[in-house]
Amino acid sequence: MASTSEWTGSSGHLYKFKELLQEREHFGRVWLARSENKDFVLKDVPQTLFSNFTELIQPQLRDSPYIRLPCDSIPNQRILVFKYLNNDLLSLIRRSISMHARRQILKAILRGIAELHSQDVVHLGKLNVKPDNIMIDYHQEGQDLRIERVHIIDLENSAYLPKGRCIKGMLPGNENWRSPEGHLKGELNKPTDMFSFGAVCIYAMLGRVIFGPDADFQKHVAAGALPEMVRLQRQISYFPDRDNFNGLITHVGDNELSCQVLGMLWDDREADYHSYEPFSSWKDVEDSLFREVVAGMMQLDPTRRISAQQALDHAWFRGFELD
Repeated sequence: MASTSEWTGSSGHLYKFKELLQEREHFGRVWLARSENKDFVLKDVPQTLFSNFTELIQPQLRDSPYIRLPCDSIPNQRILVFKYLNNDLLSLIRRSISMHARRQILKAILRGIAELHSQDVVHLGKLNVKPDNIMIDYHQEGQDLRIERVHIIDLENSAYLPKGRCIKGMLPGNENWRSPEGHLKGELNKPTDMFSFGAVCIYAMLGRVIFGPDADFQKHVAAGALPEMVRLQRQISYFPDRDNFNGLITHVGDNELSCQVLGMLWDDREADYHSYEPFSSWKDVEDSLFREVVAGMMQLDPTRRISAQQALDHAWFRGFELD
């Protein structure tokens, strides 16, 4: 698209260029623009994603306070216009916000996932459910934040998967938040989003990216381990339930190599050269309800993971509505 300082939307609103936010290889550009004293995000979406979103995803969805849908578009361009929110979960957690605010955000995210799943839309994509795909509006009140809006974004990369359908053979999303079946290019559907959201919950409450490239991760990679094997080893070690492990084996059972890899990692989970304790025994998780709901979302077997609605009904998410 030719560079310009102004765009006129289908609504007739004039958007004036303010700042280039992202230059995303294979995913297009993202700008910050101004219209009638308000900020908006304009996204130049590649043709295949644009068609997928406008023809398959957007028609399934209704307006929701928890998911970000376009409020306008630029005629004859593949540019979608979105309302601007002023921060994301990744950066807010680094600011040590209150536990109450964190739980408000997590519940709002979960409501958004439940809304998507109720319409058979699964986030997946190259930009899966992860902290910097969760945008937040807030304002400061003394020492704390008042959370006003929470949106799941980047739905242009989502998939419409009505009953009986799945995606197979792709690596979904960012590797730090990817499910075990995702690492193994197995069948992907709603449970894949739930595993990623479980990892987001751990990050939000504990401040840890548990499958991220920390010092231990770098040590194993430097010794020759493949990054995806380190992440899979952690997943199997953190949630070492034999029945769930067998379910994961069944899930990827048509891929003999994946089954062999999983068997090796299962046997290796208590080896001396790593010290991955099961999530059930983590000392920094004192809340038994939090431990229970996260374990439910992060079962190794996708068919045993709790749904978004089941998670919403869990006692740990009771209350904590946005004001």
